[in-house]
Amino acid sequence: MKTLIKNKIIIALVATMTLGACSHFEELNQDPTTSTNMDPNLMLPTIQMQVSGERYETWRNSFIYSSDWMQLWTGEYATVEIGGKGQKNNDYMSAIWDRQYSREIRNVVDMIERTAEDPEAQSINAVARIMKAMIFSRLTDLYGDIPYFDAGKGYFSGVLKPTYDTQEAIYQDLFDQLELAADALDPAADAVTQDFYFEGNIDQWRKFANSLRLRLAMRLVKVDPAMAQQEAEAAIAAGVMESNADIPIMYHNDAPFGGGGQGGNGTSYTLMSSSARESSFRMCRTLAEYLESTGDPRIQLMAGSYLDDGTYAGRTDISDQVFAEIGNYSDLSVLPSNFVWQAAGAPIEVDVDGVATEVSGALQLLQPAREISRIDAPFIVMSYAEVELWMAEAAFRGWAAGGTAAEHFAAALAAGVAQYSEYEIELPDQATIDAFVAANPLTVGTELEQINTQLWVNFAFNPIEAYSNWRRSGFPAITYPNVDPGVNQSNGEIPRRMQYPVNEYLLNEENLSAAAARMSGGDDWTSRIWWDVE
Repeated sequence: MKTLIKNKIIIALVATMTLGACSHFEELNQDPTTSTNMDPNLMLPTIQMQVSGERYETWRNSFIYSSDWMQLWTGEYATVEIGGKGQKNNDYMSAIWDRQYSREIRNVVDMIERTAEDPEAQSINAVARIMKAMIFSRLTDLYGDIPYFDAGKGYFSGVLKPTYDTQEAIYQDLFDQLELAADALDPAADAVTQDFYFEGNIDQWRKFANSLRLRLAMRLVKVDPAMAQQEAEAAIAAGVMESNADIPIMYHNDAPFGGGGQGGNGTSYTLMSSSARESSFRMCRTLAEYLESTGDPRIQLMAGSYLDDGTYAGRTDISDQVFAEIGNYSDLSVLPSNFVWQAAGAPIEVDVDGVATEVSGALQLLQPAREISRIDAPFIVMSYAEVELWMAEAAFRGWAAGGTAAEHFAAALAAGVAQYSEYEIELPDQATIDAFVAANPLTVGTELEQINTQLWVNFAFNPIEAYSNWRRSGFPAITYPNVDPGVNQSNGEIPRRMQYPVNEYLLNEENLSAAAARMSGGDDWTSRIWWDVE
């Protein structure tokens, strides 16, 4: 597997360089109205690698803002001082927009356009449509109305100032595209030859399309419950993920960070922060207390206490000894927006290969697990546990979901633990997992809280999705700490969206202004997007 991954990453890097080079040579050497004939299969791995391999937007949108607001991981300086205190930073808010419009969106739209009328590219065209839906859904969920229908088509149509489409219209087309793509996927058609997620498995691509359609359907339960039900039931009936074997996973490479997605995992880069020997992040107490209260074995899989032994990947795990001394995980976590964890706790002594070793309070606190924060850690694009939780909520609402809410919820808990094997972490034995599931049944009267709090846990290393579902559901009931009201710019509340990039006011002001005018409150991060209704 490692050799295969490395070879594909080389292919992806070559494709990236080729695409970048085109922008320099097209004006001189080619008809500007004519596309080149690059194999779209060579473009796919580049896009997949960039989606989860870029530290820039992962750090800024996902961890500086979303993670601290969702009280998953905190402690890194900008996460505390900017995101935690609710201060606006234009570069941070616009990071994912600036990167993905110029990179993934440009490339995936190119894939779709160059294969749209090619009967021998039916499957790769469908795969490109699924990738486009995934990328655009994340953008519109963060910003609201965005350029969609004409986005990335400047080369093909000459539209350089695209209209900002309403989120409602975008969602309708996302549903249409996912349905069309799932229907178009055919094992007897063209092969998908360069694919990090599924190695070209068409059936798994179809399940991914339907699972993504289910996620988006559940976003609409408040703004358009009829459409939410219709799309959710259709997605489930068409066939969603059935086990952890169906998870789309990007297996990253151990490559140095260089921007643009160079093979390594962007989340890992972020969690490593600026130190070569320890993470600047610590688990938030909100998350630790919940995991501990439910007896969730994932707390030991997500995080640990590590001895500073000079290298990040080779840190010595002292979690068991620290826990035995402290007695609970809550005291090994930090309060939201807390940057004073370095002074937390008195030193303790542990045994390391027979040598008594002093461990500072800062190193006792729970850092992201070393297996998850290594550069070549895999990235779970969408989990089977998430899908089971969506089906649990659908069943609770009385929709056709192929089982009861309790059955889906139990399956989600078990799958949520088991998926950590992808990080090469040793799992607890099956009896421990079964006991955890049995001790946490879906309880009458708290179903929505339980389901959506488990989604929050599931998104511990994908905070943007945790943030989107929290806005949709209101769970878990997080209290914003507002530790410094003097600098806070969110009215002492968790913001509801990202503001548009400043550059858009310079380059596409008319269309941006029209979009801002459609929002109550205008282009502010306290304004709500279309599906985020009270």
